[in-house]
Amino acid sequence: MANLSKRNSRKTARTPSLAAPASDAALFPLGALMLAASVSSWAQSAAPAEKALAPVVVKEKAEAAQGKDAMQTKKTNIGKGTQDLRDIPSSITVMTEKLIDDVKLDTLKEALHYTAGITFAATENGTDQDIRIRGFPVATTGDLLIDGMRDPSQYDRDTFNLERIEVMRGSASMLFGRGSTGGIINQVTKKPMLADQSDVVGTVGTQGYVRATGDFNIRTGEEAALRINAMVTKADGGGAKIEKNGIAPTYSWGVGTRDEFNAGLFHINTNNTPRNAVGYLAGNVAKTDPRNFYGTSSDYVDGDATYGTLQHTHRFDAGGELRSQLRTGTFDRAQWSSVARFGTTNGAPTTPANLGDATIMTRGALTPRKDNYDTTYLQSDYSNRFGWFGLRHEVLAGIDAAHEEATRYQNNSANVLGTRPNTTLGTPDDGAALTGTGNVPRYRETSNYSGRTLGAYAQDLVQVAPNWKLLGGLRWDKFKATTGQITYAPGGAVATTPSSELSYDSLWSYRTGVLFQPDTASTYYFSYGTSFNTSADTYQYTTPQNANTPAEKSRNTEVGVKFDLLEGRLSTRAALFRTEKYNERTTDADFAGSAYTLSGKRHSTGLEFDIVGRLNAAWEVYLSYAYMKDATIDAAGSAANAQASVGQRVGLTPRHSGATWLSYQANPKLRLAGGLRGASENFALQGTTGAAQRTARAPGYGVVDLMAEYKFTPDLYVQMNVGNVANKTFGDQLYPAFATPGMGRTVLATVGYRY
Repeated sequence: MANLSKRNSRKTARTPSLAAPASDAALFPLGALMLAASVSSWAQSAAPAEKALAPVVVKEKAEAAQGKDAMQTKKTNIGKGTQDLRDIPSSITVMTEKLIDDVKLDTLKEALHYTAGITFAATENGTDQDIRIRGFPVATTGDLLIDGMRDPSQYDRDTFNLERIEVMRGSASMLFGRGSTGGIINQVTKKPMLADQSDVVGTVGTQGYVRATGDFNIRTGEEAALRINAMVTKADGGGAKIEKNGIAPTYSWGVGTRDEFNAGLFHINTNNTPRNAVGYLAGNVAKTDPRNFYGTSSDYVDGDATYGTLQHTHRFDAGGELRSQLRTGTFDRAQWSSVARFGTTNGAPTTPANLGDATIMTRGALTPRKDNYDTTYLQSDYSNRFGWFGLRHEVLAGIDAAHEEATRYQNNSANVLGTRPNTTLGTPDDGAALTGTGNVPRYRETSNYSGRTLGAYAQDLVQVAPNWKLLGGLRWDKFKATTGQITYAPGGAVATTPSSELSYDSLWSYRTGVLFQPDTASTYYFSYGTSFNTSADTYQYTTPQNANTPAEKSRNTEVGVKFDLLEGRLSTRAALFRTEKYNERTTDADFAGSAYTLSGKRHSTGLEFDIVGRLNAAWEVYLSYAYMKDATIDAAGSAANAQASVGQRVGLTPRHSGATWLSYQANPKLRLAGGLRGASENFALQGTTGAAQRTARAPGYGVVDLMAEYKFTPDLYVQMNVGNVANKTFGDQLYPAFATPGMGRTVLATVGYRY
């Protein structure tokens, strides 16, 4: 919770028994199921068998300036095992809990606005999870992670249970399997601590915004603790309502010992009215008040996400660690929302100068949709350091498996839905409901998916010379899936149920790198990695004609530097990259667009850099910037419209994007902070030239956010936030026919207390 220091907390850890017999590694609950168990047992075979010594209890202060207390962090678990950021030859941005709390970033989507090179598409179904990194779509089932494990569905990802958010750019299938062309996003959840500590935070703001969060950590034993995070949020949003609540209890035992366990549940429920999309005006996002809502009271996005996680960490005497995780959950989501467009009668506007309160706004509806997901994931990752052949090796190895089921529903065509009445620009949130009969969608199943995957990987980081390290990694995946399409006769009876069987028996991914580290503060690196995307997952189903289309393949080449400056208080990184999808799926005109071929190709190149940390005792900075020099379609399918896009810039790839946040400790009690986020001109379509493309664009923008915090005591504070100070209108999510505007000006007042 927001920004209160953990420096006074103390934790108790029990050191593992020294030189325990090698047989201790033979059995442990989850790891025994995984391939990594055999690796770890082999690694321990060299350890001499000695009598175990009595455990020694050690008390120490918690690591200072981490998590809530700093924007800088130097370690990550994004690469499976715990690693220094400087030892990973990839561009990685970390948003800590302090930044999340400072800016009041309540959702993952809001947080990603503070990371460069990430854009959002407004899909035809109005979902808010179509994320792009380096111009490539984030695969919902492969590129969004929780604690390094897949986060498979579309739901409102709230930050109330997150300790930090990590973004690793570039191809990463070697570690995570399918997906990962542009990069991955890892959400790190809060874990129990060996301390009694609770935080409660309440926030009120404009447009009826009310939010309360609780973070309750209770030490239940010498090596055990319970942590419960809870959240409730409500807002009227000028009509775009928020009503959600969530809870996440987690219990840990054996903390800091040879065998540490973690069992957790997570549940979030949402009953929201989404922000409506708005059609373009004269080819651009219209300059209307971004706080206005032109949808109807019948719009909704409802959902539930519930999952349970069991984690086991086994620590070996030789220094190795085996972390195994099991997660199973169910996810439900239903959505139906509006698109407001400028009318074509009564002096309809053709330019922004024609806009006025009397301007007619028509309301259309996006296709109502409902989804259900049931998923189970199991993975085990082994990490250790060895001295083989006179060289230092840092080894990662693991295996993972998944079972996924998804069902998609649409409105029964016999159920005639009502229509959305017109309104005017000057009468937003007029409370209008649908007219006519059949105002509620009646859902019926239209498609389904069932998939099974198995993967195994191994990676070695070798210190080949005092200042040089070489990285090599290899992964194998097997993927099988069945998808079904259901059509109905006019009377409502099932007409056809065609299905597809997909099978990928051997998919390989690679990762290599060279690191030059002349001192403890600097790293120069080169890396190359590959990724793949299958023809179906829980979000995107294939059709019978496209069964067994080979997987798409991508590769990423990167050259970068990482420096720690000012005695380690300030971390900087910069990277030049080229990310390329070289056999992209496209439709084949010879089969009337009903079959896929792998004739597409596109690439992006650019520069990224981050600066994060303390300039001195008073000033703290976070900066993330990306320059996307090229984002080009190099080859396309045989269809005429696809061929016409060759050579054009890919949409949703602004040349410049970024965010910065600067914090100043004016005195021991008062802290002031402010930030700027934005992007240059952006386009919605695949190509950015031609008449059609010029009707779907968003001008560049910059949004200013401000914050002031006052601490009455170390445990009691108040905080004031003003978001989008100038009430700037900008296209946040873009689609060829419409855009969803970003949030307008918000004013929030927060009180937080620790006890």
